[in-house]
Amino acid sequence: MRRRPSRIAALLAAVTSGCGGEPSPPPRPPADVGPAGFVDATAASGVDFRHVNGASGEMYFVETNGSGCGVFDYDNDGDLDLCLVQGGALPGQREPGPFTSRLYRNDGGLRFTDVTAAAGCGATVYGTGVLCGDHDGDGWRDLFFYGLGQAQLFRNRGDGTFADVTAAAGLKDGRYAGTALWADFDRDGDLDLFVGNYVKWSVALHRTCALPPAEKSYCHPDVFEPEADILWRNDGDGTFTDVTAQAGLVRRDGKALGSVASDVDDDGDLDLFVANDSTPNFLWRNDGAPGELRFTDISDAAAIAYDRDGRTQGCMGCDFADIDGDLDFDLVVTNLAMEANALYVNQGGARFDDQAAPRGVARSSRIDFGWGVRFLDFDHDGDDDLLTINGHLHAGVRTYDASQEWAQAPKLLVNDGHGRFAAAGPEGGPLLQQKAVGRGLAVGDLDGDGDQDLLISTNADVARVVERRGPIAGHFLRLTLRGRGKNHDAIGARVDVTAAGRTTRQEVRGAASFASWQELTLHFGLAAAARAEEVLVRWPEGMRERFGPLAAGRNHVLLQGSGRPAE
Repeated sequence: MRRRPSRIAALLAAVTSGCGGEPSPPPRPPADVGPAGFVDATAASGVDFRHVNGASGEMYFVETNGSGCGVFDYDNDGDLDLCLVQGGALPGQREPGPFTSRLYRNDGGLRFTDVTAAAGCGATVYGTGVLCGDHDGDGWRDLFFYGLGQAQLFRNRGDGTFADVTAAAGLKDGRYAGTALWADFDRDGDLDLFVGNYVKWSVALHRTCALPPAEKSYCHPDVFEPEADILWRNDGDGTFTDVTAQAGLVRRDGKALGSVASDVDDDGDLDLFVANDSTPNFLWRNDGAPGELRFTDISDAAAIAYDRDGRTQGCMGCDFADIDGDLDFDLVVTNLAMEANALYVNQGGARFDDQAAPRGVARSSRIDFGWGVRFLDFDHDGDDDLLTINGHLHAGVRTYDASQEWAQAPKLLVNDGHGRFAAAGPEGGPLLQQKAVGRGLAVGDLDGDGDQDLLISTNADVARVVERRGPIAGHFLRLTLRGRGKNHDAIGARVDVTAAGRTTRQEVRGAASFASWQELTLHFGLAAAARAEEVLVRWPEGMRERFGPLAAGRNHVLLQGSGRPAE
């Protein structure tokens, strides 16, 4: 395949005194041109993906979870391409295959072309999710698909094609994976791989259950044994070593469906949160020195293992953000219907308090069956709002629970600036009225106009490309970090932006939500501020630099080593 021209060189050529900027985005269309807010733009996007879960009436447990999605720049042309994770065939299914995950190239104007076959990255694993990070540090982002059976790692050759390097990388593991992430846990400059496994399940272990008055239903995860997680150390030469036991990740009582790496205790390294389904959640504190992988279980001490009443929950998606402006990271976790989503507010020192009820999250999510979730600044007012994607497990749920529906609408909760949330009104857009069997959610600026668009995956239905339309009163600032060494996307970096006397904090993370990969460029709302007076970056290995002032309304590229040293 012919290599597409790269915009990276142009971006870096624009760098002056450590920061560069793309031209300001084009003017927004007038407010009266169509609906505003989140608008489904799938029909004109060229994205024709439909998820196949293999259902045949046998109620195989694996059918229920669906799969995630990812937004990333695979061809280094400066815009976001799409990856959608496929399920697959199961015994008794009549639909013809083969079924593969799909890669869509961004052609501009919110139009995409399916390039899976030409790129050679059509993963066949019965998929849960995807990671889109650069595992070998060559400057091109790779694809790691995980799910039921052997995961698949595709190396990006840099010419528009991929090579399956799973065997060569040593990633031999056929367990049922529910979540995964890339992170430089040992601060040696490359990305290690965490895979959170779900339950011990295969077709041979299939069981059916009854949920009266339904004669046949999907079994609860309690029916199946938990599966142990695994941590793969990146050896720096394209191979990985299983260091789970040596690193101290020894618990075997979790059923993982979500994970996020974040510096929750502000000590300069990345800790690991794992959201488990109907078993206690895990919080692993990173206690390793540079070059070392060593974790301590602080789940109970941190008060995130259970809800505030001491019960486990059916946890799926998760995300961290500073919701209240105190410069530490708070945690949201989506849960089963009638459990309500959890909002663990960081009290400092990695001690959390579930404040979903007093902060407006519990009531709004009580009847939802939550999956994908992301904090994002929908209105550019300088604080993070909360978007969740919902959908039930069972198409026949109304036969035994009249309060539930299989297809459910997303929810957008608006932050009041103090970490309290209320449901968005019509400004949220028509998407909030459109029901779907939602699963994955990936957020990024798909059309390059400076706001945040969405990619939503579903179970046994079509994917959705969603555009953020209409005027936004507040200004924005976008920051693309370029690290030295193999972690060139600076995954794990922490960034503080000060504008109009107010400081907000984010981290560069790829994996969040449910089984989905997010845009790596950070997006800050600035409210009325026309610039950021200062940007403080703490790079993944600990180096601190100051940049700025930076003008609002554009993307700035920050190169490690080109700013001003900071204490």
